[in-house]
Amino acid sequence: MATTPPTRRATWFSRHRGVPLFSVLGIRIVADYSWFLIVALIAATLTLGWFPTELPGRGTFQYLLLGVITAFFFFASVLVHELSHSVVAVLSGIPVRRITLFLFGGVAEITKEPSDPRTELKVALAGPATSAILAGLFWSIVVLMGDGTGRPGLQLAFFYLAFANTALLIFNLLPGLPLDGGRVLRAIVWAATKNIRRATYVASMAGKAIAGLLVILGLVAILSGGNVIAGLWFIFIALFLRHAADTSYRQVLIKEALGAVRVMDVMSPDVVTVPPSISLAELVDVYFLHHHFICYPVVDGTRPLGVISIRDVKHVPRERWPETSVADAMTRLSPDTTLRSDEGIPAAMEKMAASGLGRLPVIDGDRLVGIVTRRDIMNHIQIRTDLRR
Repeated sequence: MATTPPTRRATWFSRHRGVPLFSVLGIRIVADYSWFLIVALIAATLTLGWFPTELPGRGTFQYLLLGVITAFFFFASVLVHELSHSVVAVLSGIPVRRITLFLFGGVAEITKEPSDPRTELKVALAGPATSAILAGLFWSIVVLMGDGTGRPGLQLAFFYLAFANTALLIFNLLPGLPLDGGRVLRAIVWAATKNIRRATYVASMAGKAIAGLLVILGLVAILSGGNVIAGLWFIFIALFLRHAADTSYRQVLIKEALGAVRVMDVMSPDVVTVPPSISLAELVDVYFLHHHFICYPVVDGTRPLGVISIRDVKHVPRERWPETSVADAMTRLSPDTTLRSDEGIPAAMEKMAASGLGRLPVIDGDRLVGIVTRRDIMNHIQIRTDLRR
């Protein structure tokens, strides 16, 4: 699937569910817990169904080996698809936080929207282009092996990979958000109208129409008794697509509504700060368990040094808390973990998503003037929405 900004499908994944696997070009690869279920399901389907049916008379171990290897390369193809989005995004100046593999495939989580339709189009087309190359490669291998190959099991594996990548290509090119084809449609409408809100609305409605069609196909499959499992999959995918399409448009509306709001309009000037010299044990007892905030600015006198969060504390073994100072465990201040009072709220939301911090200090010059939390922003959005109603 396509890339996603942090406030869209990423809201589902931003709770850090899953298992970190590895990093590529600084991009973290994370497997959502649901991904292990679908890997096991596809491997079992190939082992117990596809290969025994298409290649009868072989041993159980051979079927298992072919099933596991084929499933591995299929999900490797999904990962390469998402990596292509990410690489093009990074080359276009758009940071990528991570790629999450999950039940329905994969999602690359970018930290901000493309700034123009041309960039949107490049990022969106990178995935389908990669899937097309992989499908062409696997189909070529199948053809080159020929009908009389001495390795029919291997040929069947390449056939499955070719078919799967072709299906992935076709599905992702459907013109509706959040699919790659939807982002292509949005880029085209954006370029024609110069209006990202209208373009997102069109692509979002197209995505919901595709979701509705999938629900109909799923119900037909279930009620006709043809394939109940496939019908349920159609419905599950449709529900996911509809939710993502709705969220896509809603986030553009929020960003547009908050375009004129500055950090100074929502920040809290009264900030609970932490000295750098205290231990993590004291930090937990005196601050986390007393004030109930999950992140604090670290200030030496009047000079802000960094931020310390529960996440930073958890990285240190509990037995070392009494001997580890806040200064040793904190995240040092950088442009990515601080805000200026004159910055816009959309930029603040992007920094929160990129850093994984729900509270960011507001620094003017070398002075701490306030703090902005994700709750402050959400409350501001809620108030504006209620007043508009």
